[in-house]
Amino acid sequence: MWQEKRKPEFLKGLPGQLKLYSEFLGKWPWFAGDKVKRITFADFLVYDVLDQHRMFEPTCLDAFPNLKNFVAHFELGHAIRLLLEYTETSYEEKRYAMGDAPDYDRSQWLNDKFKLGLDFPNITQSNAILRYLGRKHNLCGETEEERVRVDIVEKQVMDTRIQMGMLCYSPDFEKRKPEFLKGLPGQLKLYSEFLGKRPWFAGDKITFADFLVYDVLDQHRVFEPTCLDAFPNLKDFVTRFEGLKKISAYMKSNRFLPSPLYLKQAMWGIFCVNHPGGCSLWKRSMSVKTGAPDYDRSQWLNEKFKLGLDFPNLPYLIDGPHKITQSNAILRYLGRKHNLCGETEEERILVDILENQLMDNRMMLARLCYNPDFEKLKPGYLEQLPGMMKLYSEFLGKRPWFAGDKITFVDFIAYDVLERNQVFEPKCLEAFPNLKDFISRFEGLKKISEYMKTSRFLPRPVFTKMATWGSK
Repeated sequence: MWQEKRKPEFLKGLPGQLKLYSEFLGKWPWFAGDKVKRITFADFLVYDVLDQHRMFEPTCLDAFPNLKNFVAHFELGHAIRLLLEYTETSYEEKRYAMGDAPDYDRSQWLNDKFKLGLDFPNITQSNAILRYLGRKHNLCGETEEERVRVDIVEKQVMDTRIQMGMLCYSPDFEKRKPEFLKGLPGQLKLYSEFLGKRPWFAGDKITFADFLVYDVLDQHRVFEPTCLDAFPNLKDFVTRFEGLKKISAYMKSNRFLPSPLYLKQAMWGIFCVNHPGGCSLWKRSMSVKTGAPDYDRSQWLNEKFKLGLDFPNLPYLIDGPHKITQSNAILRYLGRKHNLCGETEEERILVDILENQLMDNRMMLARLCYNPDFEKLKPGYLEQLPGMMKLYSEFLGKRPWFAGDKITFVDFIAYDVLERNQVFEPKCLEAFPNLKDFISRFEGLKKISEYMKTSRFLPRPVFTKMATWGSK
């Protein structure tokens, strides 16, 4: 924590420090220089430092446009751009820059934000965009096995991003780095075994999931250049991807922006997300064995690597030949199996957008509840909560369910997120009758109502024992 007495002195010297970075960077895109076509590890360190200073003093980069542009490069959707180029999709890329002092920050985006007709006015739902492009160009998998693999790897990549983000944003970066590097081979081994002898992660044909995997492998390769050496099939995958005609041409063009470290949401914490899957399983009366390992984890660890899971994790679902981890991948599988993914393209788009938006909000609550400064940060969260709920209310409108007239798997996630926030702040839905009606409608479903009356229903705890709130 900063000492107030020393803060003015620090701020006085900050422009001089940043000027040195600005002059060192000059007109180069990255700190290693113009001749280096790829981002280097040094850029990740510089970004981390600049971002921390920007949070400490929001206007500190205003006098240094090249540093602001450098930071902006880290906050763009790299996988989306690669997929657009691969599919030869004509697109216009608009980058929103920070405004100049004294107005500073986001004015360009804020002028457009509510004029674009977006249900959730933001530009962060990258996986929803990738899924849309995937469906449009038949890159979501052709068989059920392929679609399951796509879902699993999509969510696994997000977990991997988060782990790296937690390290790189940690004040104990240097202390935690050796531990991260020690565990990295184990993570990459899972990807290697999942890929096997296939050319692409879902099978013989490329899918949008391959763009996500390439992005995360490339990031780790920059972080630790030798990390793929023990996994020839992953190295071949990266080479195969970069050798695709359209990707190769794009990477040689001036449009190519080397991979960002990770998306914004990757800096957030990890938390328990089993609950919606439980509801979804019960609604369709499936007979699925579930377990709740003890907090000492010995029960789970004894089984973890004996279940034949590609990415051993909780929760998991074993349904015939399909063994699935990642809660949203499980929900998508069940949704497809029972026609709960949306019947029209418009409905499927709504499902994709809402799924990712809900994950953003779930993470916001988790990041607060796992923060040691919970009491200090709580008022800020409560202040913005009505705005969050308003977006959901407007998105739902007069529809009975979030995608339309028929329930979809995303309604199970929406119920979970809304109910968690209602427990956190009981009055948060009072101003939104349609959200309250949605909650009542969901809980009134025959199978859900029956399930909630049984001893199998486990509404609490919301988070694990490590959380400041919601652990009981």
